[in-house]
Amino acid sequence: MALLGSTARAVPGVPHYGPAAIGFRGAHRNLAMLSMTPVAAMRASWALALLLAPLAASVAATPATVTVAVDPTADRHAVSPLIYGVSFGSDAQAARLQWPLRRWGGNSTSRYSWQDDISNHASDWFFYSIEEANANPAALPDGSAADHFVDVTRAAAGQPLVTLPMLGWAPIDRERRWGFSVAKYGAQQATECTATGNASWCNADAGNGNRPNGTPITGNDPRDTSRAVDPTFDTAWMAHLAGRTGTAAQGGVRFFALDNEPMLWNSTQRDVHPLPTTYDELWQRTQSYASAVKAADPGAQVLGPVVWGWCAYFFSAADGCSAGPDAAAHGGLALLDWYLAQVAAYQAAHGVRLVDYLDIHYYPQAGDVALSDDESAATSALRLRSLKGLYDPTYVDESWIGQAVDLIPRMKAWIAARLPGAGLAITEYNWGNDDGPSSALAQAEALAIFGREGVDLAARWVAPADGARVEDAFLLYLNYDGAGSRVAGDSVRAVSSDVDAVGAYAVLGTGSRLHLLLFNKDTVARQVAVSLPGGFSRPAALFRFDPADRLAAAGTAPPAAGALSLALPARSATLAVTDLAAPPAAASYYTVTPCRALDTRDPAGPYGAPSLAAGSERTLALAGRCGVPAGALAVAVNLTVVGPSRTGDLRAYPGGAVAPPSSALNFAAGQTRANNAVLALAGDGTVAFRADLAGGAGTAQLLVDVVGYFQ
Repeated sequence: MALLGSTARAVPGVPHYGPAAIGFRGAHRNLAMLSMTPVAAMRASWALALLLAPLAASVAATPATVTVAVDPTADRHAVSPLIYGVSFGSDAQAARLQWPLRRWGGNSTSRYSWQDDISNHASDWFFYSIEEANANPAALPDGSAADHFVDVTRAAAGQPLVTLPMLGWAPIDRERRWGFSVAKYGAQQATECTATGNASWCNADAGNGNRPNGTPITGNDPRDTSRAVDPTFDTAWMAHLAGRTGTAAQGGVRFFALDNEPMLWNSTQRDVHPLPTTYDELWQRTQSYASAVKAADPGAQVLGPVVWGWCAYFFSAADGCSAGPDAAAHGGLALLDWYLAQVAAYQAAHGVRLVDYLDIHYYPQAGDVALSDDESAATSALRLRSLKGLYDPTYVDESWIGQAVDLIPRMKAWIAARLPGAGLAITEYNWGNDDGPSSALAQAEALAIFGREGVDLAARWVAPADGARVEDAFLLYLNYDGAGSRVAGDSVRAVSSDVDAVGAYAVLGTGSRLHLLLFNKDTVARQVAVSLPGGFSRPAALFRFDPADRLAAAGTAPPAAGALSLALPARSATLAVTDLAAPPAAASYYTVTPCRALDTRDPAGPYGAPSLAAGSERTLALAGRCGVPAGALAVAVNLTVVGPSRTGDLRAYPGGAVAPPSSALNFAAGQTRANNAVLALAGDGTVAFRADLAGGAGTAQLLVDVVGYFQ
């Protein structure tokens, strides 16, 4: 997490870690230490605001009706269920909400020892190594907090995302140790005791690593708390996990992140990594660790580089937040653009894609928007406006950034240019703390934006507190009726005439089922008229939360003259579940002159080499190639595997999707085999292939010939 503090003047490019910025980011048992305003006081202020709102509205002009135009045939693409993820959260909450994805991450995971079940909490808490509660430490590494996290997540039908340390250090053993001893390094600006008001359990020798005048202590010994480790530390952990759950291909842990926020290591982890991370160090560590991960489990999906935010999208820590010598030495390229190019070059040379998801963090930098209980009128409005930074190239960020963030389109453009087929992951973000009305509303709309804009995986920092309002934002998608119904399917076009007042999103489910998501960000009720070609076949069932009421059924809305008319309460999130009067037209089949779309025997390129390496995914962009138009739903192909080094099978599936359990083609070592297939395309016109070979090693050549498409 990185957020410029609100208690001091923010200097662009210099992260300020004041009280508003730092929460204790340890393992899930410590999350209660995140600061909170008393809930009762906040709810009293919201109730007063609700009482005054009708009076204010009565003297204002009646706002215009917002129109929403839905087109189920336009902009259609699958919504990844992995966007509804969180970091940590309680076991009971995981069982109840069934998070699709749950992340083990944060600063403390950069130095988590799976062998001894202990983490160093770095600058979050006095560079202190603190053991996890464990009823049977003699059994370690079995039964660790990480094992328990994976077990609970999988038992609730979720995917664990495990952060693998790449920093190169781990706690020495299971003993408590701290990085800046007052006895060893002298008086310091703060200690654990001064920070906790001399709590009975505090350690007065554990300092914050700054001298009384605020100057950082340098030259400390990293071995006060930590021991050096290398990639084998991570691969041994993977082997331990696979021994308990199976490999990725066997349904075990599939997602692994390469550490956490490396461009802040010289701040958060400065007791062991005092120098700022450079372009070259980031890539060297990525290459060393990711190649080891892929060798250990070819089916593993790797996320990187897990950078903290705006400055780190463009610049290394060595340069700060502006172009400097490090950028100049790397062609002046933005850091993430350059990083993706290195991943692509490595894949071309070695046949292995080291990074499957571009992983970033994003905290809106405007004052008191993220990680804040501030529900004042000005901050609430700013919080809801700031969502446009996720997608709107015309929205100028209202913070020290002072320009368009355009986050998701910017990242997807870099991916498309450098590493087509890679996913986009946002594994930390936050639009306010857990129990505020505007925070819950912003969270709900953020999830809708992730789905519409094609984010592949996301995890809020952190899971909302059990029973908090922000839970409703997730339940709107994961269990809106209390009976397990979910918003799932394909995002389709929904256009609001006033996005600042009412955000509108649509998801087409099975058959003719339509989920319409409407977010009234205004402080007064708004009337909405929803139109749809062909109209609606039945009344819409409504589900809603607002500042006065938690998520619940909110009646029905009958269509009239083929449209829906809805009254949306102020600052409310509404889900309308209905059916199209007629399902989208069935796809028609069109033939093309047989065309070779991929031959991995050809020179390296997007439609040539490298060959398929065991367990590695190869994504092929077919829209615009071989006569396949943008918007095609599927292609008819002939698949041929040539000269596989080992027996195996070929999986084929839409780009960005999970590989299916069934194969499109089976083959023996050295054999040439072919088969016809109809392959569904992702919304961006891509299809993915994976060769699963005996022993998890070897290669196979693949030929793909297109003979037709469905549209």
